[in-house]
Amino acid sequence: MRLVAMLVLALALPASVAAGAGQGTDDTRLLASAKATGGSLSIEDGRGTVTIGGKGVLVGRMEKGSLEIVDLSSSDQWSPRVYGIPRGKTVTLRGKNVSFYIPGGRYKLTAKGTGISISARGSGWVTLDGDPDPVGDTGTFAIGDDVPGPLPVGATKMTFGPPTQPDQSPSTP
Repeated sequence: MRLVAMLVLALALPASVAAGAGQGTDDTRLLASAKATGGSLSIEDGRGTVTIGGKGVLVGRMEKGSLEIVDLSSSDQWSPRVYGIPRGKTVTLRGKNVSFYIPGGRYKLTAKGTGISISARGSGWVTLDGDPDPVGDTGTFAIGDDVPGPLPVGATKMTFGPPTQPDQSPSTP
């Protein structure tokens, strides 16, 4: 949780400085766009499988397990970052203490393991399938301003944010 909070603060500081200086960067516009949509998803110390398909910004960390990120916006400049390093349009790995960031666009993420903490802003869907530890803990999740609850045991699909619509390019007359 602390790592996710620090990443969010680190992203917010340059955005507020750029906005105050009147020089909006692409990241600033992207964050402002995500805030305008009002959708959010938070997962803390999750155990099991988390699959998220959405549009917007996502930051996360996983203590141990496997991760797959697919960038569904092949024509934009955004690409997933793992350990802060930009990656290709598809990232697949297994490891410990994995941090990841999706700066924008459409994506699909699948994380399987323990210690999954994710904060997503924008809109999309999530499928949660908790794997209880010996005392029955699966971690917590919250959508929007809802009170956090335990990850459900058994695949459960939910949506967050406003409904997503396919990217539409302006038509030419």
